[in-house]
Amino acid sequence: MGLLESENTASPATTDLAAISRRIFLCGLVVATSGCQNLVKRGQSPDNDVVAASAENAVAKTKYIASICKMAGLRGEKIEGIALVTQLKSTGSAAKPGELRRRLERELERLDLDVDTADLIKSKDSEIVLCRSFLPPGVRKGDRIDLEIQALRDTEATSLEHGFAIHTRLYDTAKLGNTVKEGHLKAVGIGRVLTNATFKSNPDATGKLKGVILGGGRANIDRDLSLLMRKGSGSVRTATQISSALNRRFTISTGGGLKNVAEAKTDQVVALKIPKQYRHSVGRYAQVVSNLAFAEDAQALVNRLDLLEEQMGDPVSAGLAAVRLEGIGRQAVPTLVRSLQNHQLPIRFYAAQALAYLGKDDGVSVLREAALAEPAFRWQALTALASIDNGQSEQTLIGLLSELDDETRCGAFRALRLQNPSHPVVQSQWLADDHYLSIIDNESEPLLHFARRERAEILIFNNSQTFSDKFLYVESGLTVKSNGDGTVSVASYQADNTSKTVCSDRVSDVFQTIAQTGHGYASLLRLSRHAMNEGTLNARLAIDAMPKVGRQYKPDVVKSEIIFSEESEVKQASWWSNVKERFAR
Repeated sequence: MGLLESENTASPATTDLAAISRRIFLCGLVVATSGCQNLVKRGQSPDNDVVAASAENAVAKTKYIASICKMAGLRGEKIEGIALVTQLKSTGSAAKPGELRRRLERELERLDLDVDTADLIKSKDSEIVLCRSFLPPGVRKGDRIDLEIQALRDTEATSLEHGFAIHTRLYDTAKLGNTVKEGHLKAVGIGRVLTNATFKSNPDATGKLKGVILGGGRANIDRDLSLLMRKGSGSVRTATQISSALNRRFTISTGGGLKNVAEAKTDQVVALKIPKQYRHSVGRYAQVVSNLAFAEDAQALVNRLDLLEEQMGDPVSAGLAAVRLEGIGRQAVPTLVRSLQNHQLPIRFYAAQALAYLGKDDGVSVLREAALAEPAFRWQALTALASIDNGQSEQTLIGLLSELDDETRCGAFRALRLQNPSHPVVQSQWLADDHYLSIIDNESEPLLHFARRERAEILIFNNSQTFSDKFLYVESGLTVKSNGDGTVSVASYQADNTSKTVCSDRVSDVFQTIAQTGHGYASLLRLSRHAMNEGTLNARLAIDAMPKVGRQYKPDVVKSEIIFSEESEVKQASWWSNVKERFAR
């Protein structure tokens, strides 16, 4: 849509040739950036035809920012570094002499560690690895990012499991000849390595030599956006007009008050800050900016509002129309509110999403409906709800924590934390120095969720989850066994410490007890998967069930998806009844 493709693009659903032709024509309108043809049906008199033609000409001359500029800064910036993974259980290898080892030694010298770094590098309890990440657009200094870890190709190591990567520094890099040159320091990182094998039921050998440190990186820079003038379009006047249009529409809040979002750096470049409401949806902000009109007079705006309201009546054109209405601002609110009454969910959703970023809660119920009914809208709907800072949005997100769908529940938890990190519902415990445990003590169907993005976190929905009387789990250094009386014994065997503890059979109690022995996220995930497979866990286990970004909306499968969802609810309700009967004492 415009020059920037929408996060959800509608697909034609009809097979009728005439309908297909019409949609192709309308799709051409969607990608147009220099204006729109007026499709509004006016009166039938000659005078009205003249007025309509005049309005069409005015709208057709509308200049959108995307027709003059292209957006820069929307791609993730690749950064790389090297790190030393320690605490391996003789599964590492001595670092071979060479440039990477010399670079690592220099990095370790900066840390001033109270150990012999040479011995550390040569130990089989450590391993030199490559570390990589991507700084997302809009990232702020101090934000957490995931780090990818990979052993070197010629390594003799067998596994990175249990490893802990000590302080690493990541840079932008450039390849010059046969060497890689480091640029500026972009992030630092540290944390527990979760191997790819940890997340697989049947891991292979390579999965133990690659992994991730969830939220282990911390950005060292801010990444803002910028507008670059297209060839032949740059001038001081144009850059000033675009900056003025953006600053009339958006502001950012700082400690010193409100400030402009745009600044014309040269006749070719406009620097662009990101307002708070778009902090977690930079792509949406880029769409709105690209479809913002500038140098538009009052009458042209009135005519364009008429046209956009007409376009909001068709799901093919409603997505772009909603973005452009959002760009207009408060004058477009009545049009968007009226669109909430449309009988088609996509149209209602597009309107509700735009209203949310305008700070209006009129479409909160529609965003809730979209999150539940349409997977392609789920991430966008929940993120839009997170952008509204009021009680109605907050209560809606809390209510979604009790829904049956895993993605909706987990996504609502994330959205609530984005909206208000200090909210009591999203508070968590930091356990075993490597993961968070959050308990959502509602009466929903029990769900146990392990994250694979953003941060190592376990979500326990409904704190009544227990292990059965037949539960038994054994791994190296850890034995967990049900005693058959509502309690579980946890025995930890380590070289310097052996402990035996008894706790209740409640999942949250067992996890906290295990974490106190030093066994962390990976062990708890393996234990949970084992219990689920053995039928000794009275909850469902989900891994990485967060809503996905970039799904495509397909109107022709909506009905079948909703029917499937209803069937799924029946099946899952039956499953839960069987579980409760099996676990009844």
